[in-house]
Amino acid sequence: MTSSRRRIPWTGAVLAVTALALTGCSTGEPAAPAPATAVSARSSADASRWTLPMQAYRPTAEQTGTLGRAERKLVDRCLKGFGIDWKPAPELPAIGPKNLLDWRYGIHDAGMSAKFGYQVDPAQQARYEKALSAVDAQPRLSDDAQLVLGGTDVPVELLEKVGPEARRGYYAGRKIPEGGCFGEARRTLGTSAQGVSPLVQRLTNESYPRSMEDPLVKAVFARWSACMKAKGFTYPAPMAANDDPRFRPQPEGASRVEIDTALADIDCRATHRVAEVWHAAETRIQRASIARNATALTADRRALDASLRKAADVLARP
Repeated sequence: MTSSRRRIPWTGAVLAVTALALTGCSTGEPAAPAPATAVSARSSADASRWTLPMQAYRPTAEQTGTLGRAERKLVDRCLKGFGIDWKPAPELPAIGPKNLLDWRYGIHDAGMSAKFGYQVDPAQQARYEKALSAVDAQPRLSDDAQLVLGGTDVPVELLEKVGPEARRGYYAGRKIPEGGCFGEARRTLGTSAQGVSPLVQRLTNESYPRSMEDPLVKAVFARWSACMKAKGFTYPAPMAANDDPRFRPQPEGASRVEIDTALADIDCRATHRVAEVWHAAETRIQRASIARNATALTADRRALDASLRKAADVLARP
């Protein structure tokens, strides 16, 4: 993953685990790769159509949007009470995977990889960076107003720059709510950011690395590795190819070696049903986690449903 914030996390591991960055490396330079014409162009299973058990405890994409709109409306109302005009940053255009599962087990679209290897579609990347630049160019709130927006949950350097009144927890003679206007909005809605409870996020994060330790997954990784070696590429597991440091975004796009590697990768995934075996293992792990945490997860789901009702009510009012 590149360090620039203008590049999205593009590895399957980062996309899969969110805060838990998993990286892989190859076992060495690949042998002479097979020519592109010798590499099959068939796609492997499309994981974007699948689900995982923990998704029952997370808001859908539409519900996440509802929570976000309600939160922004409450934040705007709170800031206006302090005499602060605020224009929230517009949503950035979609880039990369379609959903949580799309690239969770790696690439699968041979048509895309024949053009871009392991990279994001450059047109998507360009739209994203243009929109991000537009957001960066928007006027910013003053330091004190940013403290009203986010409370003390702001960078330390900002806390050092605010005025004496804000440092005491006040703005325009009014007390700043705990956590700022964002904190107040989330308390009103009764939800954390994105509507995902810490337990749900933790269990979702944990199941991914645990799934790679499953005996059936290890066995299918070994078959995939042997398949790749027969094609001239040496990697111990699928994400090691995906995360090869040579295959980082470049202005000139994906190299011929990257494209050939990606197509061989997808072909071997399809041959040995890698994603299917991997997904089945993670499904078993998540089901077991749900059984162990049934009471707490049921409570989290009820809390999420209550937050969605509150959000709908907020949006329905003037």
